[in-house]
Amino acid sequence: MEALPYVPFGAGLRDRPHVFVDGLRTPSTVLELSHWPGNRTPAPLKADVSTQSVLRLLGRPAADRERLLAGATAVTCDHYDVDGLLSVLCLVDPEFAWRHRGLLEATALCGDFDVHSGDPAVRACLALLAAEREISRATRFRSVEQATTALFRGMLDVAEACLLDPGAWRDAWAGEWEDVERSLRSATEFEEHGDLAVFVDTDRPAHEYAVHARTDAGHVLRLRRDGRHSLRFRYENFVDLQSRRPAPRVRGDLLARELNARERDGTWFCESPATATPLLQLYAGDEVPAPSSLGMDEVRRVVVAFFEAARADGSLLWRPTAGWVHEAAGTPPSKEAGTAWHG
Repeated sequence: MEALPYVPFGAGLRDRPHVFVDGLRTPSTVLELSHWPGNRTPAPLKADVSTQSVLRLLGRPAADRERLLAGATAVTCDHYDVDGLLSVLCLVDPEFAWRHRGLLEATALCGDFDVHSGDPAVRACLALLAAEREISRATRFRSVEQATTALFRGMLDVAEACLLDPGAWRDAWAGEWEDVERSLRSATEFEEHGDLAVFVDTDRPAHEYAVHARTDAGHVLRLRRDGRHSLRFRYENFVDLQSRRPAPRVRGDLLARELNARERDGTWFCESPATATPLLQLYAGDEVPAPSSLGMDEVRRVVVAFFEAARADGSLLWRPTAGWVHEAAGTPPSKEAGTAWHG
């Protein structure tokens, strides 16, 4: 297929038919390829991450692909992350994408779900993140929209090199790679209670890529001897996942209330379930994460009991609805009033 140019989200797309990747469509979108809740991706193209959906489009017969593209003359995305970048790259350079589709897919899974998806993909993802940091440090941004555009334009110039030659950025990611390898080798203690995985961290906590590679549970409780316990809600139980049916998220605010009834040294707080990867942890008076007065066993008892209660009580669960996008801070630009899209 012919390559599509990347056009930043905003006024330049007002009347231009375009493919919108890794987000939710706007008035001139002719094809949406996304895993976000409420997406309208055509059923044959639905996948776990948006990059996979674009690759499925590239694999369709030519006539079907052109029908789905419906005259699109651009590709856009309204926020920057690895999956969004690789989704755009697939349409900016479809021949490259098809040749390296396995690597692109695995790298997008690593980048979006923070999971070890194979050594080449992890190294590529770490190189992409290193290059992103370089661009961010070298660029002055006055708005989120400017930052998004600058990152896409800069990263599209180096993304293929990051994927095929991640060693060129090795100085920037070697330390983290060693941490990932150490974490994969370590015998981290963990147990599962339905959709809850409970990990007991050592003095050197395991890297998240390794933790998520060990369990499919959608909620990961990390217990630490220094009291810095946390509960991570994984991205897989937020998006429109296709490979399995994740259990719904629990109401983190209600669980925080249970912990606060026992806490002496701060306040447990959970970010909104309408955000990508909410975190439940304790904050001190200066609103920074802090150690809890609760020991590992007590936190484990409270959290496990809450998850057991949630199996029988639907009021303790959260599922995305049609209005999820307006429930929390961080509404994507395409859904905000007063953006460049609206003039």
